Amino acid sequence: MTEDMVLSQVRRLTKRDLRLWVRQGWVRPALREDGPVFDDLDIARLRLLRDLRKDMGVPVDVLPVVLNLMDKLHQARRDVQLLLRILEDQPGGIREAVGQSLRSRGPGGQRNSDD
Repeated sequence: MTEDMVLSQVRRLTKRDLRLWVRQGWVRPALREDGPVFDDLDIARLRLLRDLRKDMGVPVDVLPVVLNLMDKLHQARRDVQLLLRILEDQPGGIREAVGQSLRSRGPGGQRNSDD
C-alpha cells in the first residue's frame, strides 16, 4: 500500500505522523523507487501508534519503550508457538514428561516448594 492508501485506511492518521514514525524507525515499510510500500503488519503498527498517541496520550519519548516491549511480547508468543509445534512432533513419553514438569512449576516458572 502507498502512503495515500494507508492514510485512507487508518483514520485519524496524518501524513506528518506517518512520515515521522517511518523516519523514527517505528514503522518499517519496504522502500521502492516510487516510495514506501506498507503491508498489513505496518498498518497494525500504525494503528497501535495512533491509539497510543491520540487515544492514550503516551508521550513520544515513551513510545520506543512500549514498541520494544510489544515486539518482545510478540517474539515470545512466536517462540512459544514454535515450541508447541515441535513438542507435538515428539513421542508421547517426552510430551508427558514436559507436561509433568510444567505442572510442577508455579506461575512464573518457579519450582513448587514441595519438589
